[in-house]
Amino acid sequence: MQPRTLYWILLFGGLAFLCGCDRLPGKPKEKDRWKPPTEIKDFAELFNTNCRGCHSNGKTLGASISMNNPAYLAVIPKEVMQKTIEAGIAGTEMPAYSAKTGGPLTDEQITILVDGIYNWAKGREAPTDNLPPYSAALGDVNHGKAIFAQDCANCHGSDGAGLKGKGGSVVDKVYLSLVSNQYLRTTVIVGRPELGMPSFRDDVQGKPMTPEEISDVLAWLASHREGPAPGQTAPKGGPASKTQTSNPIE
Repeated sequence: MQPRTLYWILLFGGLAFLCGCDRLPGKPKEKDRWKPPTEIKDFAELFNTNCRGCHSNGKTLGASISMNNPAYLAVIPKEVMQKTIEAGIAGTEMPAYSAKTGGPLTDEQITILVDGIYNWAKGREAPTDNLPPYSAALGDVNHGKAIFAQDCANCHGSDGAGLKGKGGSVVDKVYLSLVSNQYLRTTVIVGRPELGMPSFRDDVQGKPMTPEEISDVLAWLASHREGPAPGQTAPKGGPASKTQTSNPIE
Protein backbone atom coordinates (compact mmCIF):
# COMPACT_ATOMS: atom_id res chain seq x y z
CA MET A 1 0.00 0.00 0.00
CA GLN A 2 1.31 3.40 -0.95
CA PRO A 3 2.24 5.68 2.02
CA ARG A 4 -0.02 8.41 0.65
CA THR A 5 -2.97 6.02 0.46
CA LEU A 6 -2.33 4.85 4.03
CA TYR A 7 -2.17 8.48 5.15
CA TRP A 8 -5.61 9.26 3.72
CA ILE A 9 -7.13 6.09 5.17
CA LEU A 10 -5.82 6.91 8.62
CA LEU A 11 -6.87 10.56 8.35
CA PHE A 12 -10.47 9.87 7.32
CA GLY A 13 -10.74 6.94 9.71
CA GLY A 14 -9.60 9.16 12.59
CA LEU A 15 -12.03 11.88 11.64
CA ALA A 16 -14.89 9.39 11.48
CA PHE A 17 -13.94 8.08 14.92
CA LEU A 18 -13.81 11.57 16.40
CA CYS A 19 -17.11 12.63 14.88
CA GLY A 20 -18.85 9.59 16.32
CA CYS A 21 -17.39 9.98 19.80
CA ASP A 22 -19.57 11.62 22.45
CA ARG A 23 -17.02 11.31 25.21
CA LEU A 24 -14.28 13.59 23.96
CA PRO A 25 -12.41 15.43 26.72
CA GLY A 26 -14.05 18.79 27.35
CA LYS A 27 -17.19 18.00 25.36
CA PRO A 28 -20.20 19.14 27.46
CA LYS A 29 -23.01 16.76 28.32
CA GLU A 30 -26.33 17.53 26.72
CA LYS A 31 -27.79 18.87 30.00
CA ASP A 32 -24.80 21.20 30.39
CA ARG A 33 -24.96 22.70 26.91
CA TRP A 34 -25.85 26.37 26.65
CA LYS A 35 -29.48 27.04 25.84
CA PRO A 36 -31.21 30.29 25.00
CA PRO A 37 -33.07 31.54 28.11
CA THR A 38 -36.40 31.00 26.35
CA GLU A 39 -35.69 27.26 26.08
CA ILE A 40 -35.23 26.67 29.81
CA LYS A 41 -38.09 24.43 30.93
CA ASP A 42 -36.83 23.24 34.32
CA PHE A 43 -38.97 24.62 37.17
CA ALA A 44 -36.17 24.79 39.76
CA GLU A 45 -33.91 26.69 37.39
CA LEU A 46 -36.69 29.09 36.40
CA PHE A 47 -37.63 29.75 40.04
CA ASN A 48 -34.07 30.17 41.28
CA THR A 49 -33.23 32.53 38.42
CA ASN A 50 -36.36 34.70 38.47
CA CYS A 51 -38.10 34.40 41.85
CA ARG A 52 -35.82 33.23 44.62
CA GLY A 53 -34.13 36.60 45.05
CA CYS A 54 -37.32 37.94 46.69
CA HIS A 55 -39.47 34.89 47.47
CA SER A 56 -38.30 31.99 49.58
CA ASN A 57 -38.49 28.43 48.28
CA GLY A 58 -39.01 27.15 51.81
CA LYS A 59 -35.30 26.61 52.40
CA THR A 60 -34.12 30.21 52.44
CA LEU A 61 -35.42 33.54 53.71
CA GLY A 62 -36.78 36.09 51.27
CA ALA A 63 -37.83 39.71 51.53
CA SER A 64 -41.34 38.85 50.40
CA ILE A 65 -43.84 36.07 51.11
CA SER A 66 -42.54 32.54 50.69
CA MET A 67 -43.98 30.76 47.69
CA ASN A 68 -43.51 27.43 49.47
CA ASN A 69 -46.26 28.17 51.98
CA PRO A 70 -49.37 25.96 51.74
CA ALA A 71 -51.53 28.61 53.42
CA TYR A 72 -50.50 31.17 50.81
CA LEU A 73 -51.22 28.77 47.97
CA ALA A 74 -54.61 27.97 49.49
CA VAL A 75 -55.72 31.60 49.50
CA ILE A 76 -54.28 33.01 46.27
CA PRO A 77 -56.21 31.94 43.13
CA LYS A 78 -54.00 30.27 40.57
CA GLU A 79 -55.07 32.64 37.82
CA VAL A 80 -54.04 35.58 40.00
CA MET A 81 -50.60 34.06 40.48
CA GLN A 82 -50.34 33.67 36.69
CA LYS A 83 -51.41 37.27 36.08
CA THR A 84 -49.01 38.59 38.71
CA ILE A 85 -46.01 36.89 37.13
CA GLU A 86 -47.07 38.01 33.67
CA ALA A 87 -47.86 41.66 34.42
CA GLY A 88 -46.02 42.41 37.65
CA ILE A 89 -47.29 44.89 40.24
CA ALA A 90 -47.03 48.56 39.41
CA GLY A 91 -45.21 50.67 41.97
CA THR A 92 -43.49 47.70 43.63
CA GLU A 93 -40.35 45.65 43.08
CA MET A 94 -42.41 42.91 41.36
CA PRO A 95 -41.62 43.26 37.63
CA ALA A 96 -43.58 41.98 34.64
CA TYR A 97 -42.03 38.73 33.41
CA SER A 98 -44.10 38.11 30.28
CA ALA A 99 -42.22 38.48 27.01
CA LYS A 100 -45.37 40.21 25.71
CA THR A 101 -44.61 43.15 28.00
CA GLY A 102 -40.84 43.09 27.51
CA GLY A 103 -40.09 40.51 30.19
CA PRO A 104 -37.78 37.49 29.88
CA LEU A 105 -40.26 34.59 30.06
CA THR A 106 -42.50 32.89 27.53
CA ASP A 107 -46.10 31.92 28.30
CA GLU A 108 -44.96 28.30 28.63
CA GLN A 109 -42.26 29.18 31.14
CA ILE A 110 -44.69 31.18 33.27
CA THR A 111 -47.09 28.23 33.29
CA ILE A 112 -44.21 25.95 34.36
CA LEU A 113 -43.44 28.36 37.21
CA VAL A 114 -47.06 28.54 38.39
CA ASP A 115 -47.61 24.77 38.21
CA GLY A 116 -44.33 24.10 40.02
CA ILE A 117 -45.14 26.54 42.82
CA TYR A 118 -48.54 24.96 43.42
CA ASN A 119 -47.01 21.48 43.34
CA TRP A 120 -45.11 22.43 46.49
CA ALA A 121 -48.36 22.26 48.45
CA LYS A 122 -49.36 18.79 47.27
CA GLY A 123 -49.63 16.42 50.19
CA ARG A 124 -49.51 19.21 52.77
CA GLU A 125 -52.44 21.40 51.75
CA ALA A 126 -53.59 24.02 54.26
CA PRO A 127 -57.16 23.87 55.62
CA THR A 128 -59.62 25.89 53.57
CA ASP A 129 -62.48 26.09 56.09
CA ASN A 130 -63.42 29.67 56.97
CA LEU A 131 -60.69 30.92 54.63
CA PRO A 132 -61.08 34.70 54.14
CA PRO A 133 -61.40 36.01 50.59
CA TYR A 134 -58.09 36.73 48.94
CA SER A 135 -59.02 40.33 48.12
CA ALA A 136 -61.61 42.62 49.69
CA ALA A 137 -62.37 46.27 50.37
CA LEU A 138 -60.74 48.02 53.29
CA GLY A 139 -62.90 48.17 56.40
CA ASP A 140 -63.39 50.39 59.44
CA VAL A 141 -60.27 52.21 60.64
CA ASN A 142 -61.32 52.69 64.26
CA HIS A 143 -62.40 49.09 64.73
CA GLY A 144 -59.22 48.02 62.97
CA LYS A 145 -57.14 49.81 65.61
CA ALA A 146 -58.89 47.85 68.35
CA ILE A 147 -58.45 44.54 66.52
CA PHE A 148 -54.77 45.31 65.93
CA ALA A 149 -54.32 45.88 69.66
CA GLN A 150 -56.02 42.56 70.35
CA ASP A 151 -54.39 40.36 67.71
CA CYS A 152 -51.15 42.01 66.58
CA ALA A 153 -49.79 44.25 69.34
CA ASN A 154 -48.08 41.37 71.14
CA CYS A 155 -45.44 41.34 68.38
CA HIS A 156 -45.75 44.73 66.69
CA GLY A 157 -46.60 46.96 69.67
CA SER A 158 -49.85 48.75 70.38
CA ASP A 159 -48.93 51.55 67.97
CA GLY A 160 -47.61 49.16 65.28
CA ALA A 161 -44.08 50.59 65.55
CA GLY A 162 -42.60 47.20 66.45
CA LEU A 163 -41.18 45.53 69.54
CA LYS A 164 -37.51 44.79 70.06
CA GLY A 165 -36.79 41.12 69.55
CA LYS A 166 -40.23 40.51 68.03
CA GLY A 167 -42.00 42.04 65.03
CA GLY A 168 -40.87 45.13 63.15
CA SER A 169 -42.82 48.28 62.44
CA VAL A 170 -45.83 47.87 60.17
CA VAL A 171 -46.71 51.57 60.18
CA ASP A 172 -43.36 52.90 59.00
CA LYS A 173 -44.08 55.16 56.05
CA VAL A 174 -41.10 53.90 54.05
CA TYR A 175 -42.26 50.31 54.54
CA LEU A 176 -45.80 51.17 53.53
CA SER A 177 -44.53 52.92 50.41
CA LEU A 178 -43.01 49.62 49.26
CA VAL A 179 -45.91 47.23 49.85
CA SER A 180 -49.42 47.14 48.43
CA ASN A 181 -52.59 46.80 50.46
CA GLN A 182 -52.97 43.33 49.00
CA TYR A 183 -49.51 42.33 50.24
CA LEU A 184 -50.47 43.46 53.75
CA ARG A 185 -53.77 41.59 53.52
CA THR A 186 -52.13 38.41 52.26
CA THR A 187 -49.53 38.58 55.03
CA VAL A 188 -52.22 38.97 57.70
CA ILE A 189 -54.10 35.97 56.31
CA VAL A 190 -51.25 33.51 55.69
CA GLY A 191 -48.57 34.85 58.02
CA ARG A 192 -44.82 34.63 57.50
CA PRO A 193 -44.04 31.29 59.20
CA GLU A 194 -40.41 31.52 58.14
CA LEU A 195 -40.19 34.68 60.28
CA GLY A 196 -42.34 33.36 63.12
CA MET A 197 -45.44 35.36 62.16
CA PRO A 198 -48.68 33.37 62.63
CA SER A 199 -51.59 33.25 60.21
CA PHE A 200 -55.03 34.74 60.82
CA ARG A 201 -56.00 31.50 62.59
CA ASP A 202 -53.32 31.71 65.25
CA ASP A 203 -52.84 35.37 66.27
CA VAL A 204 -55.10 34.71 69.25
CA GLN A 205 -55.30 31.04 70.19
CA GLY A 206 -58.71 29.55 69.47
CA LYS A 207 -60.03 32.77 67.92
CA PRO A 208 -59.33 33.12 64.20
CA MET A 209 -59.73 36.60 62.79
CA THR A 210 -62.95 37.10 60.83
CA PRO A 211 -62.92 38.50 57.28
CA GLU A 212 -64.35 41.76 58.65
CA GLU A 213 -61.61 42.03 61.27
CA ILE A 214 -58.94 41.48 58.64
CA SER A 215 -60.39 44.22 56.44
CA ASP A 216 -60.60 46.56 59.44
CA VAL A 217 -56.98 45.94 60.44
CA LEU A 218 -55.95 46.60 56.84
CA ALA A 219 -57.86 49.89 56.89
CA TRP A 220 -56.00 50.95 60.05
CA LEU A 221 -52.62 50.01 58.56
CA ALA A 222 -53.44 51.79 55.29
CA SER A 223 -54.43 54.93 57.22
CA HIS A 224 -50.74 55.41 58.04
CA ARG A 225 -49.79 55.78 54.40
CA GLU A 226 -48.70 58.95 52.71
CA GLY A 227 -50.46 58.92 49.35
CA PRO A 228 -51.92 55.92 47.52
CA ALA A 229 -50.71 52.37 47.97
CA PRO A 230 -48.27 50.94 45.41
CA GLY A 231 -50.22 49.83 42.38
CA GLN A 232 -53.06 52.27 43.03
CA THR A 233 -53.70 55.80 41.89
CA ALA A 234 -55.23 58.37 44.17
CA PRO A 235 -58.92 58.93 43.42
CA LYS A 236 -60.15 62.37 42.49
CA GLY A 237 -60.48 64.53 45.55
CA GLY A 238 -57.65 63.19 47.68
CA PRO A 239 -55.76 60.18 49.05
CA ALA A 240 -56.88 56.59 48.77
CA SER A 241 -60.12 56.05 50.66
CA LYS A 242 -61.17 53.15 52.83
CA THR A 243 -63.61 52.04 50.14
CA GLN A 244 -60.82 51.11 47.77
CA THR A 245 -60.23 47.42 47.44
CA SER A 246 -56.86 45.82 47.92
CA ASN A 247 -54.85 45.27 44.77
CA PRO A 248 -56.06 41.99 43.22
CA ILE A 249 -52.52 40.68 43.12
CA GLU A 250 -49.82 39.31 45.47
